[in-house]
Amino acid sequence: MALQVQAMFVFGDSNSDTGGFYAAFPSQPSPYGMTYIGRPTGRPADGRAFVDFLAQGLGFPFISPYLQSIGSDFRHGANFATSASTALQPTTSLFTNGVSPFYLAVQINQMKLFKARTEENKGQGNLPQPDVFGKSLYLIYVGQNDFTGYVSSAGPGGVKQIGPQAVSQTQSAIKEIYNLGGRTIMVLNLAPVGCYLAFLVQFPHQSSDIDQAGCMTSYNNAVNEYNSMLKQAVQQTRGELQDANVIYVDTHSVLLELFQRPTSHGMQHGTVACCGYGGGSYNFNEQVFCGNTKDTNGQSAVQ
Repeated sequence: MALQVQAMFVFGDSNSDTGGFYAAFPSQPSPYGMTYIGRPTGRPADGRAFVDFLAQGLGFPFISPYLQSIGSDFRHGANFATSASTALQPTTSLFTNGVSPFYLAVQINQMKLFKARTEENKGQGNLPQPDVFGKSLYLIYVGQNDFTGYVSSAGPGGVKQIGPQAVSQTQSAIKEIYNLGGRTIMVLNLAPVGCYLAFLVQFPHQSSDIDQAGCMTSYNNAVNEYNSMLKQAVQQTRGELQDANVIYVDTHSVLLELFQRPTSHGMQHGTVACCGYGGGSYNFNEQVFCGNTKDTNGQSAVQ
């Protein structure tokens, strides 16, 4: 990678979380972490998150979660992302609808405090050097939970109502990071959620809405509409911050390729859960999440 950076700071949701959510709410069971490290590490996956690979590619150790109090090393940055986070401020609590209280604006405020404490302590201990903030890579990957949470109730057309607000919050975050000294900022777009098993199982749809990869066209079209708004906003912000490198990253195309041609990339299936329950077309049961046990029909179901 051509970027010469000294640290990485991450903002977002479960796509980027390396243990922040479960540092705040310890509860993650196996088989998370089974294929890398061998135990649950707070990552919502069986191994590394994409930010782990990015950190390794930059020559850094894994970036520690900001909320992890034991064993963290922030000399190469901090990860403020937490699973279930949103771009917009949640209107209900975690225990009502499962949305994290650490939404994007909170993560930005945590970054401000981190920078202030780093400057006060002059980079001592496990903190980076005070001049690192202008020499770092900043990642923003958020909005998916706003989209799925709202659009799931309002339908694909709901993106017209929630999209502009979520995009505006992302724009504000870019400018806040810029004011903190950030000059290299990557904004990642949303995945094709119409391929997500939870959508395919929970939301009624006609066969005419399913494409050749088994994904719902209506929801993927709504994602494309959101991503178009996001791209335009990033371009506008880039024009306003002339001495910054604000990059729009098209992760959507990469993930869609995996759903459409899974076997070409070493996977067996595109729309079948690897850690699921119930078999069938999707091997997914919305009442039995990965690693959990639930009594259904008098029997114990384990994912």
